[in-house]
Amino acid sequence: MTNKKNVEIAARLNEERAELMAFFERLEDDEWDTAVYHEDTTWTITDILRHLVDSERGMTNLMMQWQQGKDPVPADFDLTRWNNRAIQKTADKSPEELLDELRENRINLLSFIDTLQDDDWDKKGRHGSLRIMSIEEVAHLIGDHELSHLQVMKEAVAKNSS
Repeated sequence: MTNKKNVEIAARLNEERAELMAFFERLEDDEWDTAVYHEDTTWTITDILRHLVDSERGMTNLMMQWQQGKDPVPADFDLTRWNNRAIQKTADKSPEELLDELRENRINLLSFIDTLQDDDWDKKGRHGSLRIMSIEEVAHLIGDHELSHLQVMKEAVAKNSS
């Protein structure tokens, strides 16, 4: 039986995802290559999509393992290295393929959320950021993470078109 928290968190995730998908659907072909981040390497909008696909899949898998009492992230995990490697490994995928994966990830996440019992939400483990977090915190983080990247992508597109 689905509880109230499951429904509320799933609804919030769906609202946030709708905003992200609306942005991606409005992009012109040439805007996918808009540079967004310039740190050790430049990330384009397509790279951020690659990152979002990988991160949601990874965080869903983490929460599944925490639900089972496992904590798979080592204390010396390097999130920056992981993120950069994930971008490289999916460099051959088109935005359309990545959007399909993003949709599939969300189906998997919502299916997982539907299995959670009240006491599961407080189960904890080490996130890739090395912070100890609960399943509930990570579920919220997924949406916040998407909105954070969405904001910088919107700014980059606006700056590029002016």
